[in-house]
Amino acid sequence: MALEPRRVPWWPLILAAVVLLCAVVVFRGAAHLSRVQEELSQAQQTNQRLDQENKALYRQVQRLRGDKAALERAARREMGLVGPDEMVYQNPGAPAPPGREKQK
Repeated sequence: MALEPRRVPWWPLILAAVVLLCAVVVFRGAAHLSRVQEELSQAQQTNQRLDQENKALYRQVQRLRGDKAALERAARREMGLVGPDEMVYQNPGAPAPPGREKQK
């Protein structure tokens, strides 16, 4: 009677390879999920900051539209404007008013 050659079971190796592949995919997916969650958090913080800025600008626009004194203050401060009946004195050594640069 001849001895049969012993067969090597391949299924444990295949199973180990599949488990290893699944572990790699899950690990990479978890790392990607973590990065995406961080990006989402940063985007939400940026959106919140921009929303607050937009609300402040909206309030400023409403004040400028409805309050002539606020409009005049803004024109004087930001653009360096003066009224028609006002006289402007300039000091050559003084810095230029806001909104106006020195002309050379």
